Amino acid sequence: MIRITAGTLRGRRIPVPKDEVRPTSERARQAFFNIVGERIHDAHFLDLFAGSGIFSFEAISRGAVNAVAVDRSRVHTAAIDKTVRELAVSIRTIAADALDGIKRLGGEVFDVIYADPPYDYDRYDELLTAIDTGLTLAPGAVVAVEHRRRNDPFTTANLTRLQHARRAEYGEVWISFFTT
Repeated sequence: MIRITAGTLRGRRIPVPKDEVRPTSERARQAFFNIVGERIHDAHFLDLFAGSGIFSFEAISRGAVNAVAVDRSRVHTAAIDKTVRELAVSIRTIAADALDGIKRLGGEVFDVIYADPPYDYDRYDELLTAIDTGLTLAPGAVVAVEHRRRNDPFTTANLTRLQHARRAEYGEVWISFFTT
């Protein structure tokens, strides 16, 4: 179990699936939300590679209007759905690979996006390009992509709207931020 660190659901525990999930540390998660700051209020949040859905729950707790949690595992999305019902929050799940999930979300507008691919993920450029060209992003949208320390996985992404803004480093976790 991991806990929500702030907001209306602070202290509530979220179950972590036992398979193939590497939850982002509480420290890195808090830092992400501190960087995003007030942008999370009334935001439409997208959680790619959702795993436990902790980023979606944290976003809702901190004032996001709604969240969409995309994960390829139906077991993971079912667990998120169960917690959504228990907490009565506005989080929708999509059981799909992140790139396929992005294609299904083309008409929705997102303010804040967090992507936490597995460390062995080898399609970062494709992921970033899909977010850049395949999603409707609100003005001032923030996209954050977690990746392994000392690794810059963005080598050939041809971006039209997103620009690299900064990188935050938390132990083994680095988070690259892009903005519109």
